[in-house]
Amino acid sequence: MVASLKLSLTENVTVVPYRLSNGINIYSIEEAIYLFYKNFKEYSTDFFDDKFIKWVDTQLLNGELTNKLIDIKKQQSFYQRSIDFLTINNFYTLEEIEKISLELFNWEKRGQVERKKIKGDRFFEQNMFENAIKCYKDAIDFDVSNYVLYNNVAICYIRLKKYDLALTYLKKAINIEPNNIDLIFNIIELLIEKEDFSYAKEYIEKLDDSMQYNKNYYLGELYFKQKEYDNAKKYYSKAYLFEKNSNIILKLTDCYVNLKLYDKANQSLNLIEDVEIDTLIAKSQIYEKLNNIPMAIKCIEKANFYNRNNYKLWLKLAKYYRQEYNLLKAEGAIYKAYTLEPNNKEVLFEQSLIKKAQGKFKEYQSILSKVVQKTSEEYRENLYTNNSNK
Repeated sequence: MVASLKLSLTENVTVVPYRLSNGINIYSIEEAIYLFYKNFKEYSTDFFDDKFIKWVDTQLLNGELTNKLIDIKKQQSFYQRSIDFLTINNFYTLEEIEKISLELFNWEKRGQVERKKIKGDRFFEQNMFENAIKCYKDAIDFDVSNYVLYNNVAICYIRLKKYDLALTYLKKAINIEPNNIDLIFNIIELLIEKEDFSYAKEYIEKLDDSMQYNKNYYLGELYFKQKEYDNAKKYYSKAYLFEKNSNIILKLTDCYVNLKLYDKANQSLNLIEDVEIDTLIAKSQIYEKLNNIPMAIKCIEKANFYNRNNYKLWLKLAKYYRQEYNLLKAEGAIYKAYTLEPNNKEVLFEQSLIKKAQGKFKEYQSILSKVVQKTSEEYRENLYTNNSNK
């Protein structure tokens, strides 16, 4: 505990008080220093304001303090400004300053981490994953033991399909929080995506008896990825016994499609309510496998009604319209997707296929060359990134 105020907070009638933003009047620099430390989270900026500096000059008549305050205000770091202000005279002892310094440092660190994380989250929501990664990594520089930041970096790398880098950061997160169930789920999903099935199964087997739904669900995912659809169906069915949801029905339906049990697939699809975009997208993909493109189009058109700014929905619509030879609608949909994501390879590739279907071969070749160029650039970038992170 820092020592109590060394000078009483009694009113000095010869000084016009400086009024803080919370309504408190102060009459001396000692009061300012004391209140700054006690309430720096609430109104610290009051003491770096030009009005306060002017008050010190005109009311306290202390030119030396005024000049020091002017220099302190120039400091960019809140932490450094604070320490300079608290040591502007001998109000606190060195021992007290050491304690205060640690508290200020930790508070600023938390603030920096939170600000950079919020910025990263915004980039993530905008699908700007490289920018999000930079923000999260900047935040890690301030807090190397924050497992959430490592997890967020990993999720970004997963979205960029840089699975090795994602695994590196998920392992760092799990080393910090080995029993965090969300991290364990993330690493299971990543290992299945990477087709590292034996390693994924090790993590799945670690799930305790209270997680029978998750255990069976992930075993279903693992076997589905291996194209063992009978086994996948068995475990998805077990998961459904523990938790009945649309996602499991979709998974089962996909198994029926791959097992060529089309009647059962259609019956399952009729059980699912079209209330979420992800569900509608999943249904459209199954209808596509069933070669029922008109129904796939209806699903995506409905999803598109809920979100007009999702380029992936416009991309799917363009593809389905092209497959139905409705090239005018396909061109309109791909134009929307291109407006939202002009540099996306998938968008460019679909655009090239539409041009080809329209018989515009020069435009088809021109766009396709851009896709090839972007693919080679990404390959070189990934190669460099993977080598630099070994």
